[in-house]
Amino acid sequence: MSNDLQSLFGDSQASGMSHQAVDLMVQNLDGQTGLGCIGAQVDDLNTDDVTLIVMVLDESASMNSVRDDVIDAFNQMTRALNDSKASDSILMSAWTFSNSPKLLFGYTPVDQVKDLSKKDYKPSGATALYDATLDGLTGIVAYGQDLRNNGIRTRAIVVLISDGADNVSQRTAHNVKTVADDLIKQEFYTLAYIGMGREASFKKIADSMGFPEVLTINNTASEVRKALNMVSASIIRTSTGQINPNQNTFFTP
Repeated sequence: MSNDLQSLFGDSQASGMSHQAVDLMVQNLDGQTGLGCIGAQVDDLNTDDVTLIVMVLDESASMNSVRDDVIDAFNQMTRALNDSKASDSILMSAWTFSNSPKLLFGYTPVDQVKDLSKKDYKPSGATALYDATLDGLTGIVAYGQDLRNNGIRTRAIVVLISDGADNVSQRTAHNVKTVADDLIKQEFYTLAYIGMGREASFKKIADSMGFPEVLTINNTASEVRKALNMVSASIIRTSTGQINPNQNTFFTP
């Protein structure tokens, strides 16, 4: 791990993260996760108030039936963000996961985010839900801390989309929850979970990982599009201060 990243995680502990949560994120770092901790340079930003988004998309085999719909809905979401008045303040990163997590891109101004394609998103394999979620949290903590160290105010939104339970991760739900609980206490994080299936099942999964915002949908094209339309609208409202992360209203129209 580079000295720069070591310093950022030390700063996050000084800012209120627990020793246990910081240790989990530091232990989680590898080459790919480290790339998920970086993004646009501070000097290239045109704002001192930033909304960070990390999208964590299930790419396991069971998502194949809605592959095209996920791609279309994701691209519609990024275009809606780019067309909004808040676009200058939005930076996005994205991960997918099947047998293991895969970083699609680090923190990028939303107007520079390329369309998701069939080459990028090819459902297969199992469901490394916990590993991918912890990777996403690790990245948003480190990059957000770097921005705050440079005097930039940040809001942070994690959106996880999955249609099943974890069945292959090396990390555990408790590991994720240890970090998530600390982030919620910091009062500028929104942790949102979209579960494609039975409401009771996904509320249980979300609770086990410490994600308070839960939306359950059917595994259909229209539901996927509707959910990501809601995500883009809620990101815009959060970035303009219309949603308070402490009130668990991210999925409230």
